[in-house]
Amino acid sequence: MTSPREWLASHPAPQRQARPKSMEISYSQINSFMRCPWLYKTVYVDRKRPPLHPASSLGISIHRALEAYHRGGGGELGKLLDCYDANWSHAGFATAQEQMAWHQKGQRILERYFGQEIERRSEIVAVEKDFLFPLDCHVVRGTIDRIDRLPEGEIEVIDYKSHLDMVGEEEAAQNLQLGMYGMGVRESLGYEAAFLTLYYVAAGKKVTVKYDPARDEEIGELIVRVADHIVYAKGFKPETGCCPQCDFRKTCAHSAAKDDALK
Repeated sequence: MTSPREWLASHPAPQRQARPKSMEISYSQINSFMRCPWLYKTVYVDRKRPPLHPASSLGISIHRALEAYHRGGGGELGKLLDCYDANWSHAGFATAQEQMAWHQKGQRILERYFGQEIERRSEIVAVEKDFLFPLDCHVVRGTIDRIDRLPEGEIEVIDYKSHLDMVGEEEAAQNLQLGMYGMGVRESLGYEAAFLTLYYVAAGKKVTVKYDPARDEEIGELIVRVADHIVYAKGFKPETGCCPQCDFRKTCAHSAAKDDALK
């Protein structure tokens, strides 16, 4: 996906009406629209959801387990694994054997996570924390996986990732989602983020960068520009560049990767 600066340069602001329209907008909506306006329409206008597959079901299960575990005050490994079993998603598996294999994979991930948590010196101050703040005529919303207070009192914003495609610090520093979360904790939750972290729980690794308020102006401009394009859209134009990675590539009428997906 293009950078915020590149996207802004290639998508001039639409003409607003005398009374501007407004909407609530999240990172997921922005990401979908920037990837492909037709994808945005499919998910947020037509309300279609892609079918779950083993990796996505595992990601959902791990996120829910971590939320339940930390919201309940943490504790022993057995408690974490009980939360995992209680929040396991059964959808998306072809056979019982496949489901069992992925469940065991998730258990190994959480066992390693627990081992790392024992060494944690920070205090968890919030899990699955919602934020909501006005921006121009729109409202920005989101949910942060975890907020920690470090021993020195600094605030760390953490976003869990269950996949293995890690990015480096340079890319993390430009991560739009983290930047929006940094804005969200300040504008809505009363915290001043010092650090932003992508926690790759499947790999047991973190990528942490300093929160840079200097990015806020560009991110804010991007949020407003995308929201304006959505509310004033005269049809949603499909973009085919992301088709090979799209969850709807098998069924979308505009898919440039449909043939490959059906092989």
